[in-house]
Amino acid sequence: MSTAQPLILGHRGLSSQHLENSLEAFRAALAAGMDGFELDVQPTRDGVCAVLHDGDLCRTAQGSGFLRQMTAAELPLLRNGEPVPRLADVVDLPAKLINVELKGEPGWQQALAAVEAADALDRVLFSSFEHSEVLQLWAACPAARCGFLWETDEALDLTAEELADLPEALWLHPPLQAVKAAPALWEPYATRLALWGMKTPAEAADLPFAPAVLIADGI
Repeated sequence: MSTAQPLILGHRGLSSQHLENSLEAFRAALAAGMDGFELDVQPTRDGVCAVLHDGDLCRTAQGSGFLRQMTAAELPLLRNGEPVPRLADVVDLPAKLINVELKGEPGWQQALAAVEAADALDRVLFSSFEHSEVLQLWAACPAARCGFLWETDEALDLTAEELADLPEALWLHPPLQAVKAAPALWEPYATRLALWGMKTPAEAADLPFAPAVLIADGI
């Protein structure tokens, strides 16, 4: 049984109290005592690795339009008045671990380049629901920590044989709901589990093992 305390990451920063994927939210997560944060990245039309969850900017920015159709200079400000962060700026924050989720395809090249340029590879965990993106990044940089993300229905359908067939260095990112439904299935992988889908880390307190990472909206 794993007894180590999990690292606690803020989901898109401290998103329960601040605008998601903003520098304000990332700094607030660290100030609240979190070990780091999770964020979403995708490239602009001119190849800048921007931190944003949606392809359309209208939900969190002071304007609309699709990020991949804009250059970095054309991006509107976020609703809190900040510029849309660049990954190169965020990785400079003093986090123990930053989970960089790759959104859509392609985008791993820009994300990897930003992390390597900041000499932050040892503090970053790359992940994606697009498993091909993860595998391409990992092939290009075997030293990178990489993981597969699954939606709840996908994770609930996984079998012991399917998990055992995955490379031993690969991280696993199932939602907490799926792990609670079958804890024995996931316990052998506790040291490389990053669980998401919770408001606070307390929701995972009744698991019979300690995952390596918990990603929560608040503390």
